[in-house]
Amino acid sequence: MAFELDLEAARGVFFTEARQLLGEVETHVLELEKDPTDTDVLNAAFRAAHTIKGSAGVFGLAVITHFVHDLETVLDRVRHGEMGFDVTMSSLVLECRDHISELVDAIEAGADPAQTPEELQAMQSGLTQRLKAYLTDAADPGSGQVSAAHDGPKPDAPAGSSAGPSESKHWQISVRLGQSTLCDGFDPAPILGFLGTFGESVCTIPVLDRLPAFEQLDPESCYLGFELHFKTSSSLAEIQDAFEFLTEESKLYITPHQCTPEQYQVLIEALPEAPVRAEALLQLAGFARPEAVVSVAVAHRKKSAAKSVQGTQSIRVPSDKLDALINLVGELVIANAGTVEQARLSKNPGMVEATSQVADLIEEIRDGALGLRMVQIGETFQRFQRVVRDLSNGMGKQIQLEISGEETELDKSVVEKIGDPLMHLVRNALDHGLETPEEREANGKSQTGKLSLNAYHDSGHIVIEVSDDGRGLSRERIVAKAIQSGIVSPEQHLTDAEVNMLIFAPGFSTAAEVTDISGRGVGMDVVKKNIEALRGSVQVRSREGAGTTFEIRLPLTLAIIDGFMIGVGKEIYVIPLGYVRECLELPSHAIQENERMDLHYDLRGEFLPCVRLRTLFKNRGDTPRRENIIVVSFGGVTAGIVADQLHGESQTVIKPLGALFEANRAISGATIMGNGNVALIIDVPKLIGEVIKLTRTFNSQAA
Repeated sequence: MAFELDLEAARGVFFTEARQLLGEVETHVLELEKDPTDTDVLNAAFRAAHTIKGSAGVFGLAVITHFVHDLETVLDRVRHGEMGFDVTMSSLVLECRDHISELVDAIEAGADPAQTPEELQAMQSGLTQRLKAYLTDAADPGSGQVSAAHDGPKPDAPAGSSAGPSESKHWQISVRLGQSTLCDGFDPAPILGFLGTFGESVCTIPVLDRLPAFEQLDPESCYLGFELHFKTSSSLAEIQDAFEFLTEESKLYITPHQCTPEQYQVLIEALPEAPVRAEALLQLAGFARPEAVVSVAVAHRKKSAAKSVQGTQSIRVPSDKLDALINLVGELVIANAGTVEQARLSKNPGMVEATSQVADLIEEIRDGALGLRMVQIGETFQRFQRVVRDLSNGMGKQIQLEISGEETELDKSVVEKIGDPLMHLVRNALDHGLETPEEREANGKSQTGKLSLNAYHDSGHIVIEVSDDGRGLSRERIVAKAIQSGIVSPEQHLTDAEVNMLIFAPGFSTAAEVTDISGRGVGMDVVKKNIEALRGSVQVRSREGAGTTFEIRLPLTLAIIDGFMIGVGKEIYVIPLGYVRECLELPSHAIQENERMDLHYDLRGEFLPCVRLRTLFKNRGDTPRRENIIVVSFGGVTAGIVADQLHGESQTVIKPLGALFEANRAISGATIMGNGNVALIIDVPKLIGEVIKLTRTFNSQAA
């Protein structure tokens, strides 16, 4: 039975990597706009485009290969100082990058990889013409790439040959595939197919010298090599593109078909076969040896790259497999909680000790599994470089984007879902927040406005800030609009923070006119709902004329957390441990009760607003003689939660609640305890918000 590779699965990896490389192209081009002389960034942009082209060629995606070739050649001419990099070229490269992204999407959706999809043909034709305009006076586009593609000397043309870029040259290609090639997921067959798209195979000789006896043959190992006499008008670099994904243990030698006897001998000695056998193979392939001064030997294309990444090897894992792993770890945590509970009830010291050790190991497994899904937020932030550039140019504004905290990590599922809310906030800041250069200058500001994206960790949460130094929010206009819309009454007295939060009301907008960017009264309420769906919160700080800051607080993970278990009557509740600051015994009659909540507690001379869960959840059991205060904080605000008992820390697997609990402002989810009972998880941010709101209401009534 033949061993077959899943080529479609390998193509899926190409689509993922292509999108990542396209993101790198965009980032590098935007950096070049700021400093066109940065050769390192320019080379990085070229390498990303070069890799996309080579990868597409391996999988027979000719429509991508042909288009990227022109883009790559333009970048290569810039690298060699034949032309400069300016804003016009930057815009063209970014448009090409977007078009390649559309091609990738179309092919992944089932479009013919050999031709441009009909709906994209006009766009590609226009972009190609604009690229060709830079290449009208180019010589051989690939000739300058040879020295950068290998460690050997740059080749000269064969003696007696004046072959131009359109004339064919003959090459000898010697390949010895590594034994793990098939196990590594590489299918060598598409190489020959790709070579056939830009040249002719005059003769191909399979090399089977390493094939073992049948009883020793491993069906998953690769013992193949081949000698190929190849005729093409393409450059050496383009030939090498076909072998982009050779495994590290594979051997590749590309030599002009005409060379000196000395150089011929170098190739003979480089091949892994015995010299006599190697020479016979070359002669079978028709290798010619007239007098010449050409020598190109590529011992290993990726030798230098392998050294640079040594020690930082990574493996790509589908996100659904990670999700399944996290779910299994969660079930393991729940099952172990039951084991620990049974050991405790058995009062067997040995069993208790054993389950305690298992619990410690499971906690390490939990942390390790959650760490697999943690990604840096920098990639999400970098997407806004292009957004800010395009929108600011379209609006005639000068805006500088400042990014900090890119290395801050959070759960991949959170990163995927926070992109749209951030996009709404950035677009609103660009449209409403930041002024035109003329307005800023009239107000004594620099003509260039600043938009900042920042991320950092705080008490088990990640905080993302979107700030600008623009107009700020107008309290007067917001209140007037809110009264007009019936959101608030004219008699209400609102704090600045409460006024700022009115912008998240459905349909609320103070924009004087509707634009393509914002002003329709949709978006900000969706932003708030999407953030709250992630168990997060958003707050607004603003000063009129000085700017606005949106602060988003999100949990690091949505799956498993450390919790602090408390009891009220016979019920158990869980407070996420990241919010807990301290626990205190509550003296009798220390707090006066006020309907749903308690007013305050004197915490070392500081005012501490509190809520008694017994009152909040209408627990009808007898009040115990002794109660406790759990001091929690969120967003710089501290409050107290009054409970009957303190049960200590526990690993908490978060289970979502149904629509029945959506209206409850104090519960965010549930968890299953070791005894099988369900414990509700306290939503501390919402609870603190309610406590503050009721405190202000009480104070205003008292006044």
